[in-house]
Amino acid sequence: MISLKNNNSLVKKIVFIFVLAILLQIPVFFINTIVDDREYSYRNMVEELGNEWGRKQTIAGIFLTVPFDDSEIYYDDKLEKEARRKIVKNLVILPDELNVKVHLNDEVRERGIYKTTVYNGDIVLSGTFPCVTTSAETFSYGVGAGLGITDTKSIMKVEEFSIEGENIEMESGTGLAQHGINTGISGTIQQDLNQKEKIHFSVKLSLRGNEGINILPFGKNNRFEVSSSWKAPKFYGILPNTKVIDENGFKAEWEISSFVRNYKQVFVDGGSYGDMDEGRIGVDLYEGVTHYRQVMRAVKYSMLFIMLSLFVVYLFEITSKRYTHYVQYGVVGFSLVLFYLVLLSMSEYFSFGTAYIIAALMVVIPNSLYIKAVTANNKYGLGMFVFLSGIYAVLYSILKMEQYALITGTLLLVLVLYVIMYLTRHIEVLEEK
Repeated sequence: MISLKNNNSLVKKIVFIFVLAILLQIPVFFINTIVDDREYSYRNMVEELGNEWGRKQTIAGIFLTVPFDDSEIYYDDKLEKEARRKIVKNLVILPDELNVKVHLNDEVRERGIYKTTVYNGDIVLSGTFPCVTTSAETFSYGVGAGLGITDTKSIMKVEEFSIEGENIEMESGTGLAQHGINTGISGTIQQDLNQKEKIHFSVKLSLRGNEGINILPFGKNNRFEVSSSWKAPKFYGILPNTKVIDENGFKAEWEISSFVRNYKQVFVDGGSYGDMDEGRIGVDLYEGVTHYRQVMRAVKYSMLFIMLSLFVVYLFEITSKRYTHYVQYGVVGFSLVLFYLVLLSMSEYFSFGTAYIIAALMVVIPNSLYIKAVTANNKYGLGMFVFLSGIYAVLYSILKMEQYALITGTLLLVLVLYVIMYLTRHIEVLEEK
């Protein structure tokens, strides 16, 4: 049984430990600010590199454009009255069948200490349009074919863009105003399509992008397939009908009807038809939690871990019957705070697991030797080593379990509390007479 002859001494040390743990949150706060600043710089770099390499791409199409004559009312300044003038509008026709195959070849780009994932995408589109009836006047304008692409500067090569066997000469821009198809590539079809019951098309191109890719369901019936060697995809929008994710990467397939969107198969460009992004499928090359987020999550447990560690030092003081000075508690507490700064610094140069081991060892070993010197007992130095190794192992497991982090962390910390309760069950405080 362990006895304490001075109740006031016990209260003073416990109050001091509690106050010290709170005061140590001041440097923890500044470390948290540093983490925010570093992550902000990282996000800016990713955005900058992404804009240079290629933005997140959205594939919309393909579609046909049939020009027709129309008129509009305008105010004539000379006549000082309303007048009517002739204008040309575009009828946009979407395909009956749209098949899209996408393969993303991911790679890592570096700038300084920062890294981000980009891709080279191989896109293949095929399918059919319904029959198109055009007048001689309309044909003189030229029936067009286009493909909506978010970032046309990142198109590497258009290997094929054929309508009914005719390879269309493409140029940048669609000339349309409708959101979703106002950027991309387009060309003019030279052949007469009036006699065609179905109009077949085939497109092959390569482009670069960043983060992920979206595909809009422009067909009446849509079949999409996206594959990559990336092992951690994030699907959103309409989820795939089937998907396979293994050590070789992933492959996902969709079958989608036109009912998932709120615009027609045929519409006049420039009208109000709602959001053309409706019903999209999306795939991100998901990086999960960045090392900055992991450090930030680790910092959130700092108060609890520091208090537990200081309390263990106090238990060693009691059981070793050697007085530990308040300054020595402060030294131990401050070294525990530095763990998070070392972890942040190392994680920018090494993998998070390696950085965590280095940061943990830089705290565990010196503190174990320090407690050994303070208590003049190897047993307590070894005990500190085991305790700190255990709590940092607990913290690492919490950080790696994204979905079960809260419940895992809670159960493990409760277990630590039970161990401390067991170790302190025979402490007896005696009143001074």
